[in-house]
Amino acid sequence: MRVVIMLTNPIGNLRKNLGRPLGRRSRGVLIGAVVALCLFALFQVVAPFLISSAVVRESMERAVAEWTGHDVEIGGTPDIRFWPEPRVTLRDITIRKRAENGERVLGRVSRLSASFDLTQALVGQPEFKDFRLTDPEIYVLREADGRLDWANDGLLSRAAREVRPDGSDQTLTADDDAPMGDVGIINGTLEISDIASGRVTLFRSIDGTLDWPWLSRSLELKADAELNGQALTLDISSTQPLLLLSGKSGDISGTMASTLFRGQFRGVANLAAQAFLSGDAELAVPDLAAAMSWAGLNFSGAERVKSFSLTTHLVTNDNVLRFDNLSLNLNEAKATGILDLLLPADKPPRLTGTLAFDRMDFSAALAAIAPRTMGDASRGDGRFADLELDLRLSAQQATLGPFQLSEAAVSVMNTGEQSRIDIADSDFETGRLTGRVATVKGGVAGAVALRLAVQDADFGNIVRELGLAGPLPAARGSLDLALDVDRPLEPEAWRNAKGSLRFRADRGSFSGVNIAGIRQLAAQKPYFPLSDAGTGSLEFDHIDISASLADGSADIREGKITGAAETLTLSGVIPYINNSLALSVVVEPIPQDANATPLMVFIGGSWPNPVIWPVSQTPAKPLQ
Repeated sequence: MRVVIMLTNPIGNLRKNLGRPLGRRSRGVLIGAVVALCLFALFQVVAPFLISSAVVRESMERAVAEWTGHDVEIGGTPDIRFWPEPRVTLRDITIRKRAENGERVLGRVSRLSASFDLTQALVGQPEFKDFRLTDPEIYVLREADGRLDWANDGLLSRAAREVRPDGSDQTLTADDDAPMGDVGIINGTLEISDIASGRVTLFRSIDGTLDWPWLSRSLELKADAELNGQALTLDISSTQPLLLLSGKSGDISGTMASTLFRGQFRGVANLAAQAFLSGDAELAVPDLAAAMSWAGLNFSGAERVKSFSLTTHLVTNDNVLRFDNLSLNLNEAKATGILDLLLPADKPPRLTGTLAFDRMDFSAALAAIAPRTMGDASRGDGRFADLELDLRLSAQQATLGPFQLSEAAVSVMNTGEQSRIDIADSDFETGRLTGRVATVKGGVAGAVALRLAVQDADFGNIVRELGLAGPLPAARGSLDLALDVDRPLEPEAWRNAKGSLRFRADRGSFSGVNIAGIRQLAAQKPYFPLSDAGTGSLEFDHIDISASLADGSADIREGKITGAAETLTLSGVIPYINNSLALSVVVEPIPQDANATPLMVFIGGSWPNPVIWPVSQTPAKPLQ
């Protein structure tokens, strides 16, 4: 058997094939390609001589005027290039609008370029698309009815008037439709002046692209910009852009993000005077105080809230913006509920609704709400400085200063003549706490009324939580406090507060009060500090003390401490602003213990270790 191995040489075969004559079909294809290439090269060489730059310039002026419906002036000489695509560049473009007092500049563009079709340009009717704007400055007026006063009777304005909704899309007749293409923006400026509010919003350093193939189709905008010195990133799209521009409701979705916040919305919007929103929204703010400072808002108490975020379904009905299915995060606290923001044209805005927190810091909430609720409008800026409130807040766990509350319910109201914060109910130190802080109707300067009621609470633990020293009651009891404080709520106002106090408690004790030691020293010394009477405690069965408060002092109207062997009756003044005392105390034995004698003392000095002056000590009666 003989094996034959055949080797092939590809390079030799290629040379052999190239040396063969081409077939008729291949030769025709090659000749056609060469001719097309020559014609294209010739066209590129000849085209600049066939296309008039003046025609292109006039056509561009006419095209921009047709788009906006306003006068357009081009100051520079057009620059036309044909590779890799025909494109014209114009400089120093100004768009003006005729107004009652003359002309108003709507926009300026340092350099504008656009692509065009060579064939149409040769017949003197070039059509432009895929615009690039360098250093554009656009000035927009938002009329009182919400319409944008920029376009007049141009293509854009006419399309906005004639557009019709088509499900989640929009429809436009062929006569009103026009190609837009891509619009690139480099270092742009957008100034929006709102006639109704007088506010001016200025976006600077805009860099991005607007993808809008035809007016009848969807729009997508991606851009970076600067607002109030803060860099923003925008990503917005709409299947109904013309409806939005015409002041009608249209589909829109997008995000706006910066280092201060990130917001997202997907739904239906209306940009007219009564702005309409309906859709899913998200907002996350890592530093609320910094974000509010950037936005030009100043709400007292916002510095207590570090992080803030929400997710909700927005629904607008007339002048009401509803936050439905609201999930809210404040620092580490979470809340769910529903809120309504009313925006009437001739009244202050009003926020109403209900929020349920898992845990809440009432001190921070009161600090944030109280200045506004107490009518101190100087603490806020902007439209929401006079925000009216009607809120119901609840919390499974809450803190109020050093105290822990549970199952708390709070009502916050600020409506017209009166502002009020109510703690409607809460579990407090194994008892119950309710209270109210409200403005007093009528007065010229006005006042704030504070009402606090503590029922069946452990006052021994309350004293420990407050860190108070000295002989104070350790018992379950109730406290009723009523104070009227002049505004503004400053330290001097609290010193001059007027009101009343009543404290009642059942069985308990005063630590550090030794009645036997006081009796002994009263018979020996003209005065002595309470601590010299020795340790121990005064056991009691009932306490009932009431006092009137004014000018930083408590005037004891009635005070009685009843024990198993004696009764203490108190009267006098306690100047609490400087921790001093001026009290008369009568210690009387109960009728069943006739061996003890009444004792009257004066208690003065400063708390927590006052000085005792015996006034009299009646000798014991002889036995009968």
